[in-house]
Amino acid sequence: NELIKKSDMLEYRGKVVLAPMVRIGKLPTRLLALEYGADIVYGEEIIDHRMVLCQRMENEVLQTVDFVHPSGQCLFRTCKLERNRVVFQLGTADPGRAVKTAQLIEKDVAGIDINMGCPKKFSVEVL
Repeated sequence: NELIKKSDMLEYRGKVVLAPMVRIGKLPTRLLALEYGADIVYGEEIIDHRMVLCQRMENEVLQTVDFVHPSGQCLFRTCKLERNRVVFQLGTADPGRAVKTAQLIEKDVAGIDINMGCPKKFSVEVL
C-alpha cells in the first residue's frame, strides 16, 4: 500500500512556483501570484514551536482559515482559492513537534515543506 497516491502529489514539472520569501509570503502575495499565473505558491517559514500552539479558526468575514497563536497573532492564513496550490513551509528541529504541526495544518494545504537547514538557532536546535 502506498501512503500517498500519485494523484495526491503536487506536480512541479513545467509549473510556475512562487518560492518561499520571508515577511512577504502571506496570503495576499500568494493570491496575487496565483492570479498572475503561478501554479504553486509557498508561505513563509513558520517555526513549529509557535505553530503547534495555534488554534485553527474559520474566519467567516474573510472566508479564510486562520491559525491563531494564543497571543492573538494569526501565524498562517489560507483560503479555498489556494487550497490545492499552497505549500506550508515548516521550520523545525524536532520530529515530534513537526508531526504535530503537520497534523494541525495538513487538511488546509497542498503540501508541507520541512525546513531543517535554516542556520537560525530555532531550526537547528531542539528548544
